[in-house]
Amino acid sequence: MKNINQYNSAEFAEHFKKTTIYQSLIQNFDVISFEYSMENFLNSKFNTPRQATGTPVTSAVPFYYLEFLTAKNPKTIYDLGCGWNMFKQYIPGIIGVGAEDPESQQFSADVHDYVDDDYVKGHQEYFESVFSINALHFHPLSELRKIATDFVSMIKPGGMGFLALNSMRMIEHDQEKFKDYTNAELDAYARQQLADLSIPIEYQVVDIDLSVEDAYMDGNIRFVVQRLS
Repeated sequence: MKNINQYNSAEFAEHFKKTTIYQSLIQNFDVISFEYSMENFLNSKFNTPRQATGTPVTSAVPFYYLEFLTAKNPKTIYDLGCGWNMFKQYIPGIIGVGAEDPESQQFSADVHDYVDDDYVKGHQEYFESVFSINALHFHPLSELRKIATDFVSMIKPGGMGFLALNSMRMIEHDQEKFKDYTNAELDAYARQQLADLSIPIEYQVVDIDLSVEDAYMDGNIRFVVQRLS
């Protein structure tokens, strides 16, 4: 299983800087990263940690994958595990789903819910368009196929989905099994798990890059799919 339409930072930056979304982003952030590794980016960009923490910074990387969804002009795009619901500010039709306490200051979602097995069962073929960025990875890496299948099962036939996961979080829940795996072996395992899911799909993007071990902002296992009828 090879990468398809893999992210290219230089090419995307040239394109994205011409968009209205980028013009909105630069009104809210002093620094916009087009790199996967936010830690390496911050270390190269700022002289001290205090300078880094005192500067509004965000990543443009997710917008590359989200363009595959918005190109279909969906009425709604659900963000599962939306956190502070950032993308709603820049893309019309986004509905954020968050599990934070709705009475707390941490709650920024439109819908309060937790994406577990019950949620998946209750949302079969539900979403016209849906994405989740580093929110569904608090499971063992050995469950990668299940996570991907559950995610795809919630997409309507003909609908689109984008899923990003950080392998580091998943390995933390599966340390005994994967403690001796090299990055190359982890890469091969991830590709094997995502190949031939039981639900008919077409991968629009497959972008696995485990050279960044802890991709805490953008994930290092990423794919965009269209569910087939």
